[in-house]
Amino acid sequence: MRLPEPTIAFVTMVRDDHVFLRLWVEYYARHVPRSQLFILLDGFDQTPPAFTAGCQIITLPRSTPGPGWDMKRWRMLADFHSTLLGRFDVVVLNDVDEIIVPDPDSGISLVDAIGRAREVGVISPFAVEVVHRFDLCPAPIDMSRPILRQRPHVRVHSSYAKPCISAVPLRWSLGGHHSDFPKLHLDPSLYLFHLRFLDRGMLLARQALRHAIMQEDKAGTAAIAGNGWAISSGDIDGFLVALQAEGPPQDRDFNFDWQRKRITGSWQHDQALAIWRHGKVKNLRTYVVPDRFLDLI
Repeated sequence: MRLPEPTIAFVTMVRDDHVFLRLWVEYYARHVPRSQLFILLDGFDQTPPAFTAGCQIITLPRSTPGPGWDMKRWRMLADFHSTLLGRFDVVVLNDVDEIIVPDPDSGISLVDAIGRAREVGVISPFAVEVVHRFDLCPAPIDMSRPILRQRPHVRVHSSYAKPCISAVPLRWSLGGHHSDFPKLHLDPSLYLFHLRFLDRGMLLARQALRHAIMQEDKAGTAAIAGNGWAISSGDIDGFLVALQAEGPPQDRDFNFDWQRKRITGSWQHDQALAIWRHGKVKNLRTYVVPDRFLDLI
């Protein structure tokens, strides 16, 4: 018997990032009412932008960066996620630069695909990272136009195959990359597009802001937040150049069968952290996004 359409809440937390927040709001508002989009603003100095009208805005006092700062944030997010499950069937919680897309060839809607979490508990979408091959796409990104038509290149990055779609309470690891849920459901029809690297100029400016935040505490970046905050702007630029050195993007089947098998085959329990995790699958090889996806983001 077919279940009724699920009630879904989408949640993100943001500070000084209106570019990705606009994209996040406009994308998910095409699938659910804006009243089901929850935006946690980090700091009383943050003003909700006009484009968030109709969304659920919760402004929180800012927590000063220090040892354990980001882990405390993720514990808070887990508690908020659990609270929302008292009123919604499924809660989707991830970063503002992560967009979940159903494969058009699957014939399933985003809402129906996410709703399958009611049966399995937790769903992880397959993850690809949109990257700026500025050797092939030199123009700056125009956020008013479809993103994937301007940045049609991705690489596989399994760390973003997060347990971010859940019908049960969870305890997440730092960054939400893993959780204490014991089963992996890597959905065959859902893709998470990680957008952080979509534009060279935007990326370097954003990383500079992260470094400024880290300078507010003397404990050292590793004690405050995840490794992504510690990467220098020069290293990030070097990463983008290395993508070019790997060769032309591969225009082939977008199913990523062997990568999916490696992810599922590496599933194991991390006793030290009391979480379940899969191994990392990533390299510098880039792939061309098929035409069927190009107008979805």
